Amino acid sequence: MSTTTGADDRARTFRRAELASFLRTRREAIRPQDVGLPAGGRRRTPGLRREEVAVLAQVGVSWYTWMEQGRELTVSPAILDGIARALLLSPAERSYLFEVAGAAAPTADPDARDLARLADLLDAMSGRPVYAVDRYWDVLATNALAAYVFGIEPGHNCLVTFFTDEGTARRYPFRDVAGPMMVAQFRAHAARYADDPRFRDIVEDLLARSAEFRTLWDRHVVGVTPHVDLVYDHPNLGRLSFAPTVLTPADGADLRLFVYIPKAGTPTEQALRRIV
Repeated sequence: MSTTTGADDRARTFRRAELASFLRTRREAIRPQDVGLPAGGRRRTPGLRREEVAVLAQVGVSWYTWMEQGRELTVSPAILDGIARALLLSPAERSYLFEVAGAAAPTADPDARDLARLADLLDAMSGRPVYAVDRYWDVLATNALAAYVFGIEPGHNCLVTFFTDEGTARRYPFRDVAGPMMVAQFRAHAARYADDPRFRDIVEDLLARSAEFRTLWDRHVVGVTPHVDLVYDHPNLGRLSFAPTVLTPADGADLRLFVYIPKAGTPTEQALRRIV
């Protein structure tokens, strides 16, 4: 057995044990009346019975029992969602359930308050162009400098514009660097959320409209770092060179914050100061 295989086996064993223990402790912490069941008489064990959780989650009793026993199973997101609802899990507990079950947890989109806080954060970073995108490359927030430099605003889709707008295309002299990075990041999220129709819609639209995107998509470009240097030709500021830094908030619902730091030895810093 190779070292890698042994480590993988230990990780799977650990996750199964964690999943079993987590489900059991959460089941035992719930009173029948918490989920609309009659309290009834004395119970041999605290909390709900396995059969009751299975009914509430709309899964088979044997299947749920096997999960609590730590058996090796492949569990769908739909089953995990049902169990999370049955056990009244908090958002953090739900994410942990998906993690130890080896599944990707769908994340909630940011609400209005989240977006307001995000906008305030970006506004506070006034000396650098900064914007935030979601898993689809939709812009959720931008500071004033990024809006001026890149011509973007909330609701703008960076991926679609990059591959379909001729004016935008002319601003990226090294598209062979930026394009694969964007497609690779998009493909990674599309694979993670394979049942999300929005990804399919964007892909079908771009396949029909952009030969450049079609080539990259058909090549199955993956794993390209998002930290590549960016050269951008602005119509008023001239050629700008950035070293982007990508930040991911702790509970960011797949948010990415792109912070564009001027490259040393280029006139970019001076150009930005003219408009700050």
